[in-house]
Amino acid sequence: MNGFLFIALLYLLFIFLFAREVKLDHKRHLAADRLGDEHILREVGRFLEEKRLENKI
Repeated sequence: MNGFLFIALLYLLFIFLFAREVKLDHKRHLAADRLGDEHILREVGRFLEEKRLENKI
């Protein structure tokens, strides 16, 4: 009976650790995605500014 309880607790621990890792990985992915979006927006802003300056000249 003790062995079964130990195995069940280990199983629950591994499920908890797996779920925690998935959640942390998702947060890392969202942060990287946000940084990528910010980079793209900066590049688009630079491009539009260059086009505006070309049209003024």
